Parts: sequence; structure tokens; C-alpha cells
Amino acid sequence: MIKAVFFDLDGTLIDTNQLIINSFYHTFQTYFPERQFLETDILDCIGPTLAQTFSKYNEEAVHEMIQTYREFNMKHHDEMVVIFPGVIEMLKQLHDMGLKLAIVTSKKRDIAIHGAQLTKIYDYFDYVISADEVTDPKPHPEAIEKTLAYFDLAPADVIMVGDNSHDIECAHRAGVKSVGVGWSLRGAEYLKTYRPSYIIKTGQELVDIVKELNHK
Repeated sequence: MIKAVFFDLDGTLIDTNQLIINSFYHTFQTYFPERQFLETDILDCIGPTLAQTFSKYNEEAVHEMIQTYREFNMKHHDEMVVIFPGVIEMLKQLHDMGLKLAIVTSKKRDIAIHGAQLTKIYDYFDYVISADEVTDPKPHPEAIEKTLAYFDLAPADVIMVGDNSHDIECAHRAGVKSVGVGWSLRGAEYLKTYRPSYIIKTGQELVDIVKELNHK
């Protein structure tokens, strides 16, 4: 019986893809103006925390690089962030079915909540856990485990939905079912290599999966 659905935020519910890409390009051009960064370099940055990503390039300048990234990101956030098609309808159906809904994100809390409020999805959620509330970010299972504890649920009661390998691996480690979204920046074929329980192309497919699991 599925009692709750946990969602990643960026790239899953809200489309921040171009904002994130531009923020990384701006940061890298600021600190490494002589180096040319390819799209594949940027895609590899999406998923890990900013500290994990920037430490690979310059451990001594991580704090400054994060600050540069966040300043650019916040400056352009509201003009570039939109909700993915069908997300509102999906959340409304899941909410009306009596499911608990949570955002499980690696973003800082204030930015995550701002994005959810901006796109008018915040009120559908019962709980938000962010990078500020965990010691070990995804793919470590801490965020999912803390959310399970908050709702007093078992892993079998939950589905985790995400667009990145870190979301799928986090779900595997926590023992919960996983759903990869086909609108992921990297695409469905990439996500399939991490063996999610399901791949969906639309939000309605997630609703149908939950209904099917709850009627077995």
C-alpha cells in the first residue's frame, strides 16, 4: 500500500534546467576563464551538491564558487523557473487520493521553498527536507530515512520520484520504490541504467502506478 510519494524538486517538479546550466557556466567562466566547458561537463555537475561539484575543480575556492553560483542563480531564478506540464494536475490527484507528499531536495531550504511557492505547488506538500536538514546528501539515504521517520512510514509505503541518478540510488539505499521521470535533462535511457522501479513520461502515469499498486 503506497501511503506517500517523495519528490525531488529541480528537474522533477519544476524546470530549473536552463537556470542551473547557466549558473554553472557563469561560475566556471568566472573562475576558469581560460578553460572551455562542454555541455557534458555541466551535466555531470547536476545531482551532486555544489560543494561536491566545485571541490573537484578548486578545493580552496569552493566557498567563493558557491557564492558566485548562488548570486547568479537567485538573480535570474524567477524569470527562468517554470513548472513542468501536468505537475499540478498530478499533485492534485495524489493529494485528493489521501497520499502524503514530500519534497526531498539537495537544495538549500529557503531556495527550495521559494521555487515551490513561485510555481504554486508548495501547498500540496506536507513536508520538505533540504540540504539544511541532513548531514549526508543524496545518494546517501539520510533524507529519505528522515522523511520516513517524520511520517512514521515503512519503506514499502513510499515511492521516490526523481530525475537524476542520485535520486534513484538514494531510493535504492533507503529500500523504497523509485520512479525516474522521462523529462529528465539526461533522458529516460540514462535513468534506466540505474534500475528505477518505473520510468514515466507523464505525471498521469505516476498516478496510475500508485492506483495500480494500491489495488493489488
